[in-house]
Amino acid sequence: MPISKTIAALLLSLAAGAARPAPAEELTLYAAASLRDAVEALAPALERATGARLVVNLGASSDLARQIVAAGKADLFFSADEAWMDHVARSGLLDAGSRRSPLGNRLVVVAPLDSGLALRGAADLAAPGVRRLSLADPAVVPAGRYARAWLEAAGVWAALAPRVVPALDVRAALAAVESGACEAGIVYRTDAAISRRVRIAYEVPEGEGPAISYALAAIAGRPGLARARAAVDWLSGPEAAAVFERFGFVARSSPR
Repeated sequence: MPISKTIAALLLSLAAGAARPAPAEELTLYAAASLRDAVEALAPALERATGARLVVNLGASSDLARQIVAAGKADLFFSADEAWMDHVARSGLLDAGSRRSPLGNRLVVVAPLDSGLALRGAADLAAPGVRRLSLADPAVVPAGRYARAWLEAAGVWAALAPRVVPALDVRAALAAVESGACEAGIVYRTDAAISRRVRIAYEVPEGEGPAISYALAAIAGRPGLARARAAVDWLSGPEAAAVFERFGFVARSSPR
């Protein structure tokens, strides 16, 4: 008996659907804003290594940690400090065995490209020429907390605090200096390196500033946990390290 046109069309539709490849699984990475450029460069290779499409949510580590605790939608968290990773760990959401500390960074003071600001140390930021100092919010954002720790150790935080203009994250702090809204800002060396509108007025010596440690881990209880663990291993490995170093990070090979 001949097949009706309706049934034939249905069979063709089903066959076409079966021929289409299934959509790739997604791997959701919540990453500190300072990692933006490196993560964008690494994404294609990470997708090949895990077989999953990477979805990235960038922002201040403080905001990302709160989002993870509130909604638990991330597969991976890449924090700019250990404290916000500890916050997620205390919630019971962290896959503790996957935790790594693969990266370090350095603090620098930046000024607009055409600025004549000259600095020999933290104390010079108290000069009259610096009326506004841009920092990622020092109350909660890692870059701002690192900056405050440096200024406190130098004994100038109390004098500079009234001049501080807090920003949402470290890239926003950089943008405030790029636009000329602030005479100086304290950001990571990696952020200064990607800007053509600021110059480094002072790089905080390694022994003078706080130890900057980025933490990376998978989030427990997610369907793609095995892929997330594989992603942590890959992002902590030599191929990723070479890219991170190209962007100015200090790559570490040993786990936490």
